[in-house]
Amino acid sequence: MATTSLSGLQAFAADIGLQQVPSFAEADVLNNPLDIYHAYLAEHLKTLVECDPHLVYNSIHPSNGIENGDLDIVLPQLKLPSVSPKELAGELLKKPHPLFAAPFKDGIHIRFFFSTKTLPRLLLPYINGRKEKYGVYAPLNLQNGTYSVPKKVIVDFSSPNIARDFTAAHLRSTILGAFVANLHSSMGYSVVKINYLGDWGKNLGLLGVGWQKYGSDEALAEQEDLFRYIHDLYAKMEKELQPEQDARKKARDDGKDTSILESQGLFAERDATFKRMEDGDPDAIALWEKLRAISVDYYSKNFARFNLKFDEFSGESKVSLNPDTVAEVESALKEKGIYEEDSGAWVIDFDKHGAKLGKAALRDRNGSTTYLLRDIATVFDRLKTHAFDKMVYVVCEQDVHFRQVFKAVELMGHPNVANKLQHITFPKPNTIVSPTGNALLLSDILDQCENSMHEVITASPPQYQLEHCAGASKLMGINSLLLQELAARKGHSSGLDFNLLTLADGDTGTSLQLCYARLCAAIAGIRTQPSQEDVAHLDYSPLSEPPWSDLLRLLARYPEAIHAAFKILDPAPILTYLFRVVEELTACLDEAAEDEDEASGSAPSSVPAARAVLYEQVRQVLENGLKLLGAIPISRK
Repeated sequence: MATTSLSGLQAFAADIGLQQVPSFAEADVLNNPLDIYHAYLAEHLKTLVECDPHLVYNSIHPSNGIENGDLDIVLPQLKLPSVSPKELAGELLKKPHPLFAAPFKDGIHIRFFFSTKTLPRLLLPYINGRKEKYGVYAPLNLQNGTYSVPKKVIVDFSSPNIARDFTAAHLRSTILGAFVANLHSSMGYSVVKINYLGDWGKNLGLLGVGWQKYGSDEALAEQEDLFRYIHDLYAKMEKELQPEQDARKKARDDGKDTSILESQGLFAERDATFKRMEDGDPDAIALWEKLRAISVDYYSKNFARFNLKFDEFSGESKVSLNPDTVAEVESALKEKGIYEEDSGAWVIDFDKHGAKLGKAALRDRNGSTTYLLRDIATVFDRLKTHAFDKMVYVVCEQDVHFRQVFKAVELMGHPNVANKLQHITFPKPNTIVSPTGNALLLSDILDQCENSMHEVITASPPQYQLEHCAGASKLMGINSLLLQELAARKGHSSGLDFNLLTLADGDTGTSLQLCYARLCAAIAGIRTQPSQEDVAHLDYSPLSEPPWSDLLRLLARYPEAIHAAFKILDPAPILTYLFRVVEELTACLDEAAEDEDEASGSAPSSVPAARAVLYEQVRQVLENGLKLLGAIPISRK
């Protein structure tokens, strides 16, 4: 019986002996099973207290953890000071409800556990009817139009620099940004994934000088790895520039004017080459296009290795090569009286305009645009191109920079646009150190993850009995990389650890994947699989005791974990949830293995059928969670 419509859900509730599902504006009973329980408990409580129905509903909350119950009534939120927990608990005991076990008082709370007799009959068909859609839906306030719906969201992330190292910060931005995009997409938003390449600026001028000195189309044609060739060329030029950078630093530290040093030598060559790019010199632009195309091709192929495809490879060059948007920004800043000349440069003194963000240059003394000016112009360029309702930048640190961008947009007279902008930041991760000592490029990092996992799996075959072992080891290595990076705490700077990557114990990406594979093997090992029609009518009494009942109670919380993650745009609630499911699932699988050893196949027929349905719904929830995080689930032999 379908439960995906309200009429179907009401019919299903009647079929399992329940009254009509109560209606509360706050309850989304078609997408969140906890809300069904929440609505029934609120209706039950409403008969015992004289209180506004919405106050009654909102006084009930999911418990902090299943060890404390499933739903709590928080008495002060009823705003009935004369009602004592003991008396109300007593009244509730006198009027038991088929969905709940007997309540108990705990300070200002009255706590409820779901009845394990009715829980599987309600929950398992509910998940089974939704499958991959379980847990993914727009929040209720967006469904009913209480607030305006951000229809289009741009997620700006990754942002590697042409020809330069792919750092730990780029890696984390890529993986976290992909998750943020997936999360918005799952909630019904139209998502545009943009990789804002570092494809403009003086570093490109330095690479251009290097090409003129050491590069050629003939040398490029001989290379198997084009991106590594231009990367090594840039590294060579950085080394040549270092003495001049050291001299400038010393002069600055001594309080001397650095303009003379910057007007000669490699500094001058670099700046002149970049200026020719900005002026649209055909030869400079042709070289830039060649180097950029090499970079885009390289990154597209390597991002595909972890199932990531960008909708757009943009960059600072876009507004730089179309100066109209930049000119409009500068004109608006001048009209508002917030753009001023300072020693030949053009700046905004944010402190003068109520923001303690210092003074920032938008044009250098030589007339070149700065990163800040290009980012401000990009906001308006994207507004014209995409008409976005929200734009999220997932970028390591740079908090002051993005606050300057958002404030400048506001000062230009566009506070409504500034309010659409959001920056998700994280501390700079530690430098990636691989066992080979070579992890400068994205392909190096991915190769090392795949190779490390393959070595471990090859050395420990009984623990890693995976289908298509060679291909699975590569996929597991990439998945473990994604999950490890997402598990990194926002406030910590821990970087990629190749040793932790392959650990099969504890809360690791590898242990999560192995448990999923073990579950798939357990499902395949059950000879008789119930049909879809049988799911609503099976005998689920074998699931009424822990750890089986605890696993069921966790499954009901999956939508809550998704929405907790969406609220803060952080994967932590989902990862915490999945590891908790794995903990309970492992206990169930271990108990099932013991039962098989002791009973030698003589268990009642209802046991394997009930477990088969539970296992399949757990598998579905784990698959949904893993895919949302960006991983691809792997089966076991």
